[in-house]
Amino acid sequence: MSHDCSRRDFVRLTLGSGMGLFGSALGLRAQEARSRKACILLWLAGGPSQVDTFDPKPDLTPFAEIATAGEARISEGFPRLAKQMKRVSLVRTLHSNDPNHATATYLLHTAYRKAADVEHPHAGSVIANELGERSDLPGCIVIGGDPKCGAGWLPGERGPVVFDKLEDPAEDVKLAVSKERFARRWELLGALERKFAAEREDRRVEERRRAYDRAYRVLTSERVKAFDLSKEDPSRYGNTPFGRACLTARRLVEAGTRFVEVALGDWDSHSENEATHKRLMGVLDPAYAALLQDLADRKLLDDTLVVCMGEFGRTPRLNGASGRDHFTKCWSAALGGGGLAGGRVVGETDGMEPVKRAVSVQDLFATIYKSFDINPAKEQKTGGGRPLKLVDGGVPVAELLA
Repeated sequence: MSHDCSRRDFVRLTLGSGMGLFGSALGLRAQEARSRKACILLWLAGGPSQVDTFDPKPDLTPFAEIATAGEARISEGFPRLAKQMKRVSLVRTLHSNDPNHATATYLLHTAYRKAADVEHPHAGSVIANELGERSDLPGCIVIGGDPKCGAGWLPGERGPVVFDKLEDPAEDVKLAVSKERFARRWELLGALERKFAAEREDRRVEERRRAYDRAYRVLTSERVKAFDLSKEDPSRYGNTPFGRACLTARRLVEAGTRFVEVALGDWDSHSENEATHKRLMGVLDPAYAALLQDLADRKLLDDTLVVCMGEFGRTPRLNGASGRDHFTKCWSAALGGGGLAGGRVVGETDGMEPVKRAVSVQDLFATIYKSFDINPAKEQKTGGGRPLKLVDGGVPVAELLA
């Protein structure tokens, strides 16, 4: 048999090799793009009124609606955000059956209703676990809020690290002693932990050790400087505790954190709804707009998904105290960046009900995970060996997938 290579064989082999290299290059490029992905959640704790914010209805709100750079018309309380709406799309028909703050907060962070037999992981923990952490900073950080959930069935070190003080999260990463003394204390703690672990066989001991290791890496990392705003201008973000926390979120994403949640509370306006929303929109507007602009200016917005939402909406009709009560039939969520389409509106309501394109909480989470190239139907095993999907049901919102 001849060992000579025919012209046809040569062309086939050459093209095959070339396509293989091309495919490998595409795979590496996709992997590199995935490695840059991050998410910032602006959590509006208490549940803002949709008719006073992102789905204004002239007969139901005292706030006028204004045109934006996108399709949407939004409340006059967002003059700066209106200029950024070409980068943001609105889902106006989000709905659920949970009017309770704590359990609805859990639902809007995990895509699952609270259950007695299993703890579900925070969405940020899922994203950090699926994509991997990008630096020695925690993969999921929460500033100023309480998401009502943790690592769930994921390893404990994947859980959200909560910084309680919205006004100064940097205080939680400052060393109380010198670096030398801190190192000596760490060595002593390590010795005690090893002795304790040798005497007990318990998964929780190892999880605690890994959590301590992560805390040590954070406190001794150069990237902890992301919390230092001394060389920044927070006035662009409104110079409020929430605004400074949003600026910190941008810096944390730049430093490699996968998921940062910043909470703005007190939207629970059972009374004096107009005054409450006027004040809070005044805090949210400059911070949200500056965050989007900063991310765009730094070429980070295409890789950073910014989500703004609360656990539910508020009743379209005022109660006897000039307030609005809890409402789950339809409310709004805003999503921008992260490769999603901007400037669009998904769904339509009459203020009271969805009249077009209802979107479930599971649909929303399926969309978020899809934007990170994470399969929302992927099954994982809980601590007890029970298989559970990342999202049980739900279909990604095609209109948002650019």
